Amino acid sequence: MHPILVETGPWSWGAYPVIVLILALIVGLVQWLESRRAGSQSLTATNWALTTLFVLAGAAAMILVVNKLAPIYVHSYGVMLLIALAAGTWWLTRTGRNYGFNLEDWIDFALIILLSGVVGARLLYVLLHLPDYASAPITILYVWQGGLAFHGGVAGAIIAGYIFACVRRISFPLLADLSAPALALGYAIARIGCFLNGCCYGHRCDLPWGVTFPPGTEAGAGGFPRHPTQLYACAASFIIFLVLARLQPRIKVRGNLFLLYLVLYSVYRFIVEFFRRGATANVFAPLAPLTEAQTASIVIGIGALITIFVRRHRREPEGK
Repeated sequence: MHPILVETGPWSWGAYPVIVLILALIVGLVQWLESRRAGSQSLTATNWALTTLFVLAGAAAMILVVNKLAPIYVHSYGVMLLIALAAGTWWLTRTGRNYGFNLEDWIDFALIILLSGVVGARLLYVLLHLPDYASAPITILYVWQGGLAFHGGVAGAIIAGYIFACVRRISFPLLADLSAPALALGYAIARIGCFLNGCCYGHRCDLPWGVTFPPGTEAGAGGFPRHPTQLYACAASFIIFLVLARLQPRIKVRGNLFLLYLVLYSVYRFIVEFFRRGATANVFAPLAPLTEAQTASIVIGIGALITIFVRRHRREPEGK
Protein backbone atom coordinates (compact mmCIF):
# COMPACT_ATOMS: atom_id res chain seq x y z
CA MET A 1 0.00 0.00 0.00
CA HIS A 2 2.95 2.20 -0.78
CA PRO A 3 2.89 2.81 -4.57
CA ILE A 4 5.84 5.21 -4.29
CA LEU A 5 8.68 3.38 -2.60
CA VAL A 6 11.21 6.21 -2.74
CA GLU A 7 11.06 9.86 -3.78
CA THR A 8 14.46 11.36 -4.53
CA GLY A 9 16.02 14.54 -5.88
CA PRO A 10 17.22 17.12 -6.24
CA TRP A 11 20.67 16.02 -5.04
CA SER A 12 23.42 18.25 -3.74
CA TRP A 13 27.00 17.75 -4.87
CA GLY A 14 27.72 16.50 -1.37
CA ALA A 15 26.20 13.19 -2.54
CA TYR A 16 28.87 12.86 -5.25
CA PRO A 17 31.33 10.68 -3.23
CA VAL A 18 28.52 8.30 -2.24
CA ILE A 19 27.35 7.92 -5.84
CA VAL A 20 30.95 7.37 -7.00
CA LEU A 21 31.36 4.62 -4.40
CA ILE A 22 28.12 2.88 -5.42
CA LEU A 23 28.98 3.05 -9.12
CA ALA A 24 32.50 1.81 -8.43
CA LEU A 25 31.14 -1.21 -6.56
CA ILE A 26 28.69 -2.04 -9.37
CA VAL A 27 31.26 -1.63 -12.15
CA GLY A 28 33.86 -3.54 -10.15
CA LEU A 29 31.48 -6.45 -9.65
CA VAL A 30 30.64 -6.56 -13.36
CA GLN A 31 34.31 -6.52 -14.32
CA TRP A 32 35.14 -9.20 -11.79
CA LEU A 33 32.43 -11.47 -13.20
CA GLU A 34 33.63 -10.76 -16.74
CA SER A 35 37.25 -11.50 -15.84
CA ARG A 36 36.22 -14.81 -14.28
CA ARG A 37 34.28 -15.74 -17.40
CA ALA A 38 37.24 -14.85 -19.60
CA GLY A 39 39.69 -16.72 -17.37
CA SER A 40 41.71 -13.61 -16.51
CA GLN A 41 42.20 -12.42 -12.95
CA SER A 42 43.74 -9.00 -13.63
CA LEU A 43 42.87 -5.75 -15.43
CA THR A 44 45.27 -3.65 -17.50
CA ALA A 45 46.21 -0.09 -16.55
CA THR A 46 44.20 1.18 -19.51
CA ASN A 47 41.10 -0.63 -18.28
CA TRP A 48 41.55 0.80 -14.80
CA ALA A 49 41.87 4.32 -16.21
CA LEU A 50 38.78 3.94 -18.40
CA THR A 51 36.83 2.46 -15.53
CA THR A 52 37.78 5.32 -13.21
CA LEU A 53 36.84 7.89 -15.84
CA PHE A 54 33.51 6.16 -16.44
CA VAL A 55 32.66 6.07 -12.73
CA LEU A 56 33.54 9.74 -12.13
CA ALA A 57 31.73 10.98 -15.23
CA GLY A 58 28.78 8.66 -14.61
CA ALA A 59 28.30 9.94 -11.07
CA ALA A 60 28.32 13.55 -12.26
CA ALA A 61 25.87 12.73 -15.05
CA MET A 62 23.52 11.03 -12.59
CA ILE A 63 23.39 14.12 -10.38
CA LEU A 64 22.74 16.40 -13.35
CA VAL A 65 19.97 14.16 -14.73
CA VAL A 66 18.28 13.68 -11.36
CA ASN A 67 18.36 17.40 -10.66
CA LYS A 68 16.91 18.11 -14.09
CA LEU A 69 14.05 15.62 -13.64
CA ALA A 70 13.61 15.88 -9.87
CA PRO A 71 11.74 14.74 -8.01
CA ILE A 72 12.17 11.18 -9.28
CA TYR A 73 9.79 8.52 -7.98
CA VAL A 74 10.80 4.89 -7.52
CA HIS A 75 7.62 2.84 -7.79
CA SER A 76 7.25 -0.22 -5.59
CA TYR A 77 5.64 -2.19 -8.42
CA GLY A 78 8.67 -1.71 -10.66
CA VAL A 79 11.05 -2.61 -7.84
CA MET A 80 9.18 -5.84 -7.18
CA LEU A 81 9.26 -6.68 -10.90
CA LEU A 82 13.05 -6.31 -10.85
CA ILE A 83 13.30 -8.50 -7.74
CA ALA A 84 11.04 -11.05 -9.44
CA LEU A 85 13.33 -10.99 -12.49
CA ALA A 86 16.40 -11.53 -10.29
CA ALA A 87 14.76 -14.40 -8.39
CA GLY A 88 13.63 -16.10 -11.59
CA THR A 89 17.08 -15.72 -13.15
CA TRP A 90 18.66 -17.17 -10.02
CA TRP A 91 16.45 -20.25 -10.26
CA LEU A 92 17.14 -20.67 -13.98
CA THR A 93 20.88 -20.45 -13.36
CA ARG A 94 20.64 -22.95 -10.51
CA THR A 95 18.76 -25.59 -12.52
CA GLY A 96 19.99 -24.84 -16.03
CA ARG A 97 23.65 -25.61 -15.44
CA ASN A 98 22.88 -29.33 -15.71
CA TYR A 99 21.82 -28.76 -19.32
CA GLY A 100 24.78 -26.65 -20.40
CA PHE A 101 23.25 -23.20 -19.88
CA ASN A 102 25.32 -20.41 -18.36
CA LEU A 103 24.51 -17.16 -16.59
CA GLU A 104 24.75 -15.08 -19.77
CA ASP A 105 22.18 -17.30 -21.51
CA TRP A 106 19.72 -16.80 -18.70
CA ILE A 107 20.26 -13.05 -18.35
CA ASP A 108 19.54 -12.63 -22.06
CA PHE A 109 16.52 -14.91 -21.82
CA ALA A 110 15.14 -13.32 -18.65
CA LEU A 111 15.34 -9.79 -20.05
CA ILE A 112 13.64 -10.82 -23.29
CA ILE A 113 10.89 -12.67 -21.43
CA LEU A 114 10.33 -9.79 -19.00
CA LEU A 115 9.97 -7.22 -21.78
CA SER A 116 7.80 -9.39 -24.01
CA GLY A 117 5.69 -10.50 -21.05
CA VAL A 118 5.05 -6.94 -19.89
CA VAL A 119 4.21 -5.85 -23.46
CA GLY A 120 1.84 -8.80 -23.95
CA ALA A 121 0.21 -8.30 -20.56
CA ARG A 122 -0.27 -4.58 -21.11
CA LEU A 123 -1.55 -5.06 -24.66
CA LEU A 124 -4.24 -7.50 -23.57
CA TYR A 125 -5.27 -5.31 -20.64
CA VAL A 126 -5.56 -2.26 -22.88
CA LEU A 127 -7.61 -4.20 -25.44
CA LEU A 128 -9.99 -5.31 -22.68
CA HIS A 129 -10.31 -1.72 -21.42
CA LEU A 130 -9.92 0.19 -24.66
CA PRO A 131 -12.51 2.92 -23.87
CA ASP A 132 -10.53 3.88 -20.76
CA TYR A 133 -7.46 4.71 -22.86
CA ALA A 134 -9.11 6.26 -25.92
CA SER A 135 -9.10 9.79 -24.50
CA ALA A 136 -5.51 9.61 -23.18
CA PRO A 137 -3.44 7.09 -25.17
CA ILE A 138 -0.23 8.11 -23.40
CA THR A 139 -1.49 6.39 -20.24
CA ILE A 140 -1.04 3.07 -22.04
CA LEU A 141 2.64 3.41 -21.11
CA TYR A 142 1.92 3.93 -17.39
CA VAL A 143 2.46 0.28 -16.42
CA TRP A 144 3.57 1.26 -12.90
CA GLN A 145 -0.06 2.18 -12.18
CA GLY A 146 -1.07 -1.46 -12.65
CA GLY A 147 -3.13 -2.97 -15.42
CA LEU A 148 -1.34 -6.08 -16.68
CA ALA A 149 -3.31 -9.11 -17.85
CA PHE A 150 -1.28 -12.20 -16.97
CA HIS A 151 -2.71 -14.33 -19.77
CA GLY A 152 -1.46 -11.75 -22.27
CA GLY A 153 1.91 -11.81 -20.55
CA VAL A 154 2.13 -15.59 -20.90
CA ALA A 155 1.26 -15.36 -24.60
CA GLY A 156 3.92 -12.70 -25.17
CA ALA A 157 6.52 -14.67 -23.22
CA ILE A 158 5.77 -17.92 -25.07
CA ILE A 159 6.17 -16.24 -28.46
CA ALA A 160 9.42 -14.57 -27.41
CA GLY A 161 10.68 -17.77 -25.79
CA TYR A 162 10.00 -19.76 -28.95
CA ILE A 163 11.89 -17.23 -31.08
CA PHE A 164 14.77 -17.24 -28.55
CA ALA A 165 14.92 -21.05 -28.64
CA CYS A 166 14.99 -21.08 -32.46
CA VAL A 167 17.74 -18.44 -32.66
CA ARG A 168 19.89 -20.16 -30.00
CA ARG A 169 19.03 -23.65 -31.31
CA ILE A 170 17.67 -24.80 -27.97
CA SER A 171 14.84 -27.24 -27.33
CA PHE A 172 11.80 -25.06 -26.73
CA PRO A 173 10.00 -27.68 -24.53
CA LEU A 174 13.14 -27.93 -22.36
CA LEU A 175 13.37 -24.16 -22.11
CA ALA A 176 9.69 -23.97 -21.13
CA ASP A 177 10.10 -26.64 -18.44
CA LEU A 178 13.13 -24.93 -16.89
CA SER A 179 11.24 -21.64 -16.93
CA ALA A 180 8.05 -22.90 -15.26
CA PRO A 181 9.24 -22.83 -11.61
CA ALA A 182 11.05 -19.55 -12.23
CA LEU A 183 7.86 -18.06 -13.64
CA ALA A 184 5.87 -19.16 -10.59
CA LEU A 185 8.49 -17.73 -8.22
CA GLY A 186 8.66 -14.44 -10.08
CA TYR A 187 4.87 -14.18 -10.22
CA ALA A 188 4.64 -14.64 -6.45
CA ILE A 189 7.05 -11.77 -5.87
CA ALA A 190 5.41 -9.53 -8.47
CA ARG A 191 2.06 -9.90 -6.70
CA ILE A 192 3.61 -8.29 -3.64
CA GLY A 193 4.15 -5.32 -5.93
CA CYS A 194 0.44 -5.40 -6.77
CA PHE A 195 -0.38 -5.29 -3.05
CA LEU A 196 1.91 -2.32 -2.48
CA ASN A 197 0.50 -0.62 -5.55
CA GLY A 198 -3.11 -1.19 -4.46
CA CYS A 199 -4.22 -2.80 -7.74
CA CYS A 200 -5.83 -6.22 -8.27
CA TYR A 201 -7.66 -5.84 -4.96
CA GLY A 202 -10.59 -7.91 -3.72
CA HIS A 203 -14.23 -7.56 -2.77
CA ARG A 204 -15.31 -6.56 0.70
CA CYS A 205 -13.96 -8.86 3.41
CA ASP A 206 -15.27 -9.07 6.99
CA LEU A 207 -12.73 -11.72 7.98
CA PRO A 208 -9.86 -10.92 10.39
CA TRP A 209 -7.31 -10.66 7.55
CA GLY A 210 -9.28 -8.10 5.54
CA VAL A 211 -7.14 -5.13 4.46
CA THR A 212 -8.30 -1.51 4.36
CA PHE A 213 -6.48 0.38 1.62
CA PRO A 214 -5.60 4.08 1.96
CA PRO A 215 -8.44 6.57 1.39
CA GLY A 216 -8.38 8.37 -1.92
CA THR A 217 -7.29 5.26 -3.82
CA GLU A 218 -9.52 3.05 -5.95
CA ALA A 219 -9.02 0.10 -3.61
CA GLY A 220 -9.77 2.33 -0.62
CA ALA A 221 -13.14 3.49 -1.93
CA GLY A 222 -15.81 2.93 0.70
CA GLY A 223 -13.31 2.72 3.55
CA PHE A 224 -14.08 -0.95 4.28
CA PRO A 225 -11.65 -3.88 4.41
CA ARG A 226 -11.14 -5.98 1.29
CA HIS A 227 -9.83 -9.43 0.47
CA PRO A 228 -6.05 -9.10 -0.07
CA THR A 229 -6.29 -11.06 -3.31
CA GLN A 230 -2.77 -9.96 -4.23
CA LEU A 231 -1.45 -11.86 -1.21
CA TYR A 232 -3.70 -14.84 -1.99
CA ALA A 233 -2.06 -14.88 -5.42
CA CYS A 234 1.41 -14.59 -3.89
CA ALA A 235 0.82 -17.55 -1.54
CA ALA A 236 -0.78 -19.72 -4.23
CA SER A 237 2.00 -19.05 -6.72
CA PHE A 238 4.70 -19.80 -4.17
CA ILE A 239 3.01 -23.15 -3.45
CA ILE A 240 2.91 -23.81 -7.21
CA PHE A 241 6.63 -23.00 -7.35
CA LEU A 242 7.37 -25.56 -4.62
CA VAL A 243 5.29 -28.22 -6.39
CA LEU A 244 6.98 -27.62 -9.74
CA ALA A 245 10.46 -27.54 -8.18
CA ARG A 246 9.73 -30.88 -6.52
CA LEU A 247 8.43 -32.47 -9.71
CA GLN A 248 11.00 -30.99 -12.10
CA PRO A 249 13.50 -33.90 -11.91
CA ARG A 250 10.71 -36.49 -12.16
CA ILE A 251 8.82 -35.41 -15.26
CA LYS A 252 10.30 -37.20 -18.26
CA VAL A 253 8.31 -35.64 -21.10
CA ARG A 254 9.72 -32.26 -22.00
CA GLY A 255 7.18 -29.49 -22.00
CA ASN A 256 4.84 -31.20 -19.57
CA LEU A 257 6.13 -29.32 -16.53
CA PHE A 258 5.23 -26.03 -18.17
CA LEU A 259 1.84 -27.43 -19.16
CA LEU A 260 1.34 -28.51 -15.54
CA TYR A 261 2.12 -24.94 -14.49
CA LEU A 262 -0.62 -23.70 -16.80
CA VAL A 263 -3.04 -26.17 -15.21
CA LEU A 264 -2.15 -25.19 -11.64
CA TYR A 265 -2.20 -21.50 -12.44
CA SER A 266 -5.61 -21.85 -14.11
CA VAL A 267 -7.03 -23.60 -11.04
CA TYR A 268 -5.69 -20.94 -8.68
CA ARG A 269 -6.83 -18.08 -10.90
CA PHE A 270 -10.31 -19.49 -11.37
CA ILE A 271 -10.75 -19.70 -7.58
CA VAL A 272 -9.24 -16.33 -6.66
CA GLU A 273 -11.44 -14.52 -9.19
CA PHE A 274 -14.43 -15.12 -6.89
CA PHE A 275 -12.77 -12.80 -4.35
CA ARG A 276 -11.20 -10.32 -6.76
CA ARG A 277 -12.55 -6.99 -7.92
CA GLY A 278 -9.82 -4.67 -9.18
CA ALA A 279 -8.14 -4.92 -12.61
CA THR A 280 -9.21 -7.55 -15.16
CA ALA A 281 -11.94 -8.93 -12.89
CA ASN A 282 -14.64 -7.98 -15.40
CA VAL A 283 -17.52 -10.33 -16.08
CA PHE A 284 -17.39 -12.09 -19.46
CA ALA A 285 -20.90 -11.37 -20.72
CA PRO A 286 -21.46 -14.54 -22.82
CA LEU A 287 -20.61 -16.73 -19.80
CA ALA A 288 -21.78 -14.51 -16.93
CA PRO A 289 -21.17 -14.59 -14.01
CA LEU A 290 -17.74 -15.93 -15.00
CA THR A 291 -15.04 -13.29 -15.40
CA GLU A 292 -12.77 -12.87 -18.40
CA ALA A 293 -9.88 -14.41 -16.45
CA GLN A 294 -12.01 -17.39 -15.36
CA THR A 295 -13.05 -18.04 -18.94
CA ALA A 296 -9.43 -17.89 -20.11
CA SER A 297 -8.38 -20.15 -17.23
CA ILE A 298 -10.94 -22.79 -18.20
CA VAL A 299 -9.79 -22.78 -21.82
CA ILE A 300 -6.07 -22.79 -21.01
CA GLY A 301 -6.31 -25.27 -18.13
CA ILE A 302 -8.36 -27.83 -20.05
CA GLY A 303 -6.21 -27.37 -23.15
CA ALA A 304 -3.03 -27.95 -21.12
CA LEU A 305 -4.50 -31.07 -19.46
CA ILE A 306 -5.48 -32.57 -22.81
CA THR A 307 -2.02 -31.83 -24.21
CA ILE A 308 -0.35 -33.52 -21.23
CA PHE A 309 -2.52 -36.61 -21.76
CA VAL A 310 -1.75 -36.75 -25.50
CA ARG A 311 2.00 -36.35 -24.92
CA ARG A 312 2.27 -38.66 -21.90
CA HIS A 313 4.36 -41.36 -23.66
CA ARG A 314 6.62 -39.01 -25.58
CA ARG A 315 10.39 -39.17 -25.01
CA GLU A 316 13.05 -36.61 -25.88
CA PRO A 317 16.87 -36.66 -25.87
CA GLU A 318 18.91 -35.19 -23.04
CA GLY A 319 20.79 -31.85 -23.32
CA LYS A 320 19.80 -28.68 -25.09
